[in-house]
Amino acid sequence: MQQTQISILFYLIFILYSCLGFFCLFLNKKEQLNQVFFWLCMSYAVWAFGFAISNTLSDVQSVLIWRRIAALGWGVAFSVMLHFMLILTEHQQWLGNLKIRIAIYLPAVITIAVFALFPQLADAQYNLVQTPMGWGNIPVNNFWDIFYNLYYLSFSLLTLGLLFQWYRSTPDRRKQQQAFWLLLAFAIAIALGTLTEMMANNLLAYPIPSVAPIIILIPVTAFTFDIKKYKLMVPENSDKKIEFSEILSDDTHRGLFRSMAMIFVVISVIGLGNAIFFNLPLWRLMAVSTIDLVLGLFIYSLPFSGLSIANQDRMIAALMAVAIPLSLFRPGTYLTNVVWAVPLIFLSVTIVFKQKKMFILLATVTVISGLVIVLWKSDQWVNVGTREYLARLFICLVAILLAGYTNRIYIARLTENYRQISFQKMISQVTTQFVSVSASNFDEKVQYLLKTSGEIMNADRVFVGRFFQDSGELRCTNEWLAEPYFPSVNLNEDIRQTKFPWFTKTIFNNQLVYLRSCDELPAEAQPEKAMMVQQGITAMLLIPIQSRETIIGFLGFDKIGKAKVPALTDPELLRVLANTLADAIGKVENENEIHCRAYYDTLTGLPNRVFFHEQLEKSMAAMKSNGSQLGVIFVDLDGFKEVNDTMGHDWGDHLLNHIGQRLSDNMRKGDSLARFGGDEFLIMVSQLNHKNELLDVARQLMAVFKEPVCLGEQEFYISASGGIAVFPEDGETVSALIKHADLAMYDAKKNGKGQVVFCSEEMKNCIREKMILTNSLHRALERQQLALYYQPKFDVSSQTMVGCEALLRWQHPELGMILPGVFIPIAEQKGLMSEIGQWVLKTACAQNKAWQAQGFRPLSVAVNLSAAQFDTDLTASVENCLTETGLAGQYLELEITETIAMAESCAVTLTLHQLKALGLGISIDDFGTEFSSLSRLNDLPVDRIKIDGSFIWGIGINPKDESIISVMIHLAQKLGLQVVAEGVESQAQLAFLQEKGCHEAQGYYWGEPMTAADFEKQLSRVH
Repeated sequence: MQQTQISILFYLIFILYSCLGFFCLFLNKKEQLNQVFFWLCMSYAVWAFGFAISNTLSDVQSVLIWRRIAALGWGVAFSVMLHFMLILTEHQQWLGNLKIRIAIYLPAVITIAVFALFPQLADAQYNLVQTPMGWGNIPVNNFWDIFYNLYYLSFSLLTLGLLFQWYRSTPDRRKQQQAFWLLLAFAIAIALGTLTEMMANNLLAYPIPSVAPIIILIPVTAFTFDIKKYKLMVPENSDKKIEFSEILSDDTHRGLFRSMAMIFVVISVIGLGNAIFFNLPLWRLMAVSTIDLVLGLFIYSLPFSGLSIANQDRMIAALMAVAIPLSLFRPGTYLTNVVWAVPLIFLSVTIVFKQKKMFILLATVTVISGLVIVLWKSDQWVNVGTREYLARLFICLVAILLAGYTNRIYIARLTENYRQISFQKMISQVTTQFVSVSASNFDEKVQYLLKTSGEIMNADRVFVGRFFQDSGELRCTNEWLAEPYFPSVNLNEDIRQTKFPWFTKTIFNNQLVYLRSCDELPAEAQPEKAMMVQQGITAMLLIPIQSRETIIGFLGFDKIGKAKVPALTDPELLRVLANTLADAIGKVENENEIHCRAYYDTLTGLPNRVFFHEQLEKSMAAMKSNGSQLGVIFVDLDGFKEVNDTMGHDWGDHLLNHIGQRLSDNMRKGDSLARFGGDEFLIMVSQLNHKNELLDVARQLMAVFKEPVCLGEQEFYISASGGIAVFPEDGETVSALIKHADLAMYDAKKNGKGQVVFCSEEMKNCIREKMILTNSLHRALERQQLALYYQPKFDVSSQTMVGCEALLRWQHPELGMILPGVFIPIAEQKGLMSEIGQWVLKTACAQNKAWQAQGFRPLSVAVNLSAAQFDTDLTASVENCLTETGLAGQYLELEITETIAMAESCAVTLTLHQLKALGLGISIDDFGTEFSSLSRLNDLPVDRIKIDGSFIWGIGINPKDESIISVMIHLAQKLGLQVVAEGVESQAQLAFLQEKGCHEAQGYYWGEPMTAADFEKQLSRVH
C-alpha cells in the first residue's frame, strides 16, 4: 500500500512539474529564461515519471528500464539548472562562449550515456533494493558513481554561489528577495538530496527508496512563490491581446481553453484513485492518466500556438471528439456509472463556439459511442443492463435535441448581436476615420465610408448626391459599387433637381426615403419609379445630409437585381453617417477658406510667400530629376514709402494691387508670381535652357513700370529694382535661393535703382563672411581671440616716443587677422561694443601700468571710444578701471570720433567734462573727415586733434591736402590744442609736419602696430 501511495505521489509530482513548465513557458514564450525553465521542469517531470512507473513494478529488469528513462531527466537536470541560473542572475553573457556551453552540458551528456543509453553499462550502475515504500538504490561507488556525484555537487554548489552573488550584488530589492528564497530552498534541497541519495543507503541498516523528485518540490515551491509574489518570468505587459473570435473575446477564449485543460488534468489525477479503491495495475492507470494529462497540456497550449482562432476551434473540436470515447470506454472503474454524462458536458460547451459543425460532430460521436457500448456486451463493463443503457442513450438524444435547439436560438441571437455590433463598429470606424478628414483626403475618406457602410448594409451601390441651390442642380460626387458590372450613377453629371421632384421634396423635408420595392412609391413619383425600373433598382435608401440647418445633399444605398433585401430595424440610425458626411463637408469648406487665406494675399489676390515657397520647392525637386534650371526674381518697388506718405495707405494699396495685376498679365505660361510682403514681389521662372533667358524675362517684367499708375487724379511713375538667383548654382534650397535673390536686389538698389542684377559669388562670400563674423563675435572675448596692438607715438621735433595708441585686432581661427574696420560695425549693430570697449580700456590700462611697474618711462596710452559706450555710465566705468589697474589718469588718453564730438548732445558734453575731471586726455580722432563745428569744438574739453591719414598721404602729391593740413594745424594752435598726425610713412611727410609746427605723429615711419611683447622690446631700446 505504501509503495502505491509513493508511486501516486511521484506521478502527481510529474503532473505538477509538467503543468508548471507549460504555464511558465506560455507566460512569455519568446523569453529565453522561460524557455530554459520549461526544459528544467520537463527534466524534473521525466525524472518523476520514470520513478512513478518504476515504483509500481516488481520485476527488476522492468524497473531498470524505467530507471534508465528517469536518468534522461536527472542526468540533464543539473546542467539545465545551472544554465537557468546564469540567465536568472544576469550572467547570460557567459553563455555566448562556446567553451562554457560545452562545460555546462558535457557532464550531462556523459551521465545520460552511462546511466541511460547503453544497457550493459547503465545496468551496472544501479544496485536496486525493494523496500515497503518502493525501490531504492544503494550506490555502487565505482568511477561513474563518483563522476555523477562530482557533477551533482559541483553544479549544485555553483548554483548556490550564483544565487548568493546575485543576492549580495543586486540593488533591486525585489530581486534580492527572490534570490533569498531561491537560495534558501536550493540549499535545503541540496542538503536533503545529498543526505538521502548519497549517504542514507550507505549508512543506514535498512534501505530507503529514492525520493529526489519529492525533494525537488522545495525549490519548485520557491519558484512558484517568486512567480506569484514577485512576478518572476512574467512579462511587464502580460495583458497582450491576440485576436477576437466571432463570439468569444481573446480573454474568454483563453479562459475557456484553460478551464478545459484543467478539467483534463484533474481527470488524470482522479483517475489514479482507482488504484486505491480497485485492484488494478497502477502502471496502466498511470498510462491512461498520462493521456489525459497530455490532452490537457495540448489544449492549454493551443491559444499560444500562433494558429488562427478558427483553427484552434477545429483542434478543440477534434480533441473533444477523441475524448468522448476515451471517457466512455473506461471498463472496470468506479467512474463508469457517471462518465456517461461527459458527452453532455462537451455538447454544452459547443454552444459558446457558434459552430454547427462542431455540435454535429460531437453529437454523432456520442451516439455512435453509446451504440457501440450497447452492442458490445455492456453488462460486462458495468452493473447496468441494456435497458438502462438505452435509457441513458435516450436521455443523451433528448439532451442533444435540447442543446441543438438552444444552439440554434443562441446562434441566431448572436448573429443579430453580431450584426448590431458590426454596425456600431462600422459607425465607430467611420467616425474615427473622419476625425482626420481634410481637403486632400476627403474623397478617400468618403470612399471608405461608402465601401464600409455598403458592405455592412449588403448594398450593391452607395453614392453621395449634392444639391447646388444657386443653379438648382443635383450632382453625384462619390460612388462605390459592390461589383464593377453594376450601373453607375454618372458621377459629376449635373441633373436638374426638378427631374425627380418627389425625391427632392422628401429629402428637403429632412425625411428618409426607404423603399424595399419601387411599388411602394406614391402615384406622383412616376419619374422616380421609371428610373428605378430602368436601372434595375429593387430597393433604395436615401438619407438627407443636413449642414447648418440646410439640406446640402443625401447619402444613397441601392439594391440592384432580384436578391433578397434585408429589412432594416431602424433606418434612422444611418443618419449618423449622413451627419458625419455633413461635418466633413463643412470642415473641408472651412479648410478651403482657410487655405485661401493662408496661401493667397488678401490685397492683390496673388499667391503669398507660403504658397510660393511650396511651389518653388516642388519645382526645384522636379528640376533636380531632369537637370534643368530655374530662376527666382526678387522685385522691390523704389520709393513706395513716398507714395504712402503722399497719398495715404489706401492709395498705396491700390498701387500694389495695380502693379500686381500688371505683373500677372506679363507672366509667361508656367511661371509663378507671388507677393512676398510689403512692396516686394517674387517671380519663379521655370524651364530655362540658359540663364540669360532670365534677363530677358526680367526686362519684360520691369517694362510694366514704364507706364504711369493713376492714383486719383494724379499719375505716378514708379520704378523697381530686381535681383536674380539661379537654381542650382545660387542655392539648392528655397530659403537659400530667395535669400540670394534678395541679396542681389539690394545690390541693384545700391547701384542706382531701376536695375536688375544677378547674384554673384562675391555677394554670397560677403554675406557668408559677415554671418561667420557675426556668429563668432559673440564668443570672441570668451575664447580670448581679441587682442590689443600698440603703435608708438613720437614727438615730431625731438623724435622721442611720447606715448602709444591701443589698436584692437581680432585673430579669427578661420579668417585670420581681422581689422577693426570690419568687425566694429558688426559689434555696434549687435550691441557688443560696450562690452568690448570696456575690455579694451581695462586691458590697455593694465598693460600700461605693467610697463611702468617694470621701470619703463611713463607714457600715455590712447584708447578709442565708441558711441555705444556713451549710452552707459562711461565715467564710472573709466574711474573703476583706473582704480582697479592703479594707472594714473594723466597716462590715459581717450579718443572719440568726429561724429561723436559734433553730436548736439548735452549728455555727451557732460560725460566728456566728467572724464576730463579725472585727469584724462581727450582727443578727436580722424579729424577732417566729417563736418566739424568750430563753436562745438570750442565747447568740448578736448586736448588734441588727430589729423586723418588720408590728408597726410597727400603731402608732396596734392597741394590741396597740404593746405588743409596747414589750416588745421594753425587752427589747433590758435585754439590751444595739440595736433597729432596719423599715417606718417616717409621722411618728406615728417619734414612737412615739422615745418608746419605739428606736435606729435604716428605711422609706419616709426613702426607698425605691434603686440605688447614687441612694443616692450622697443621700449627697452629707447629706455
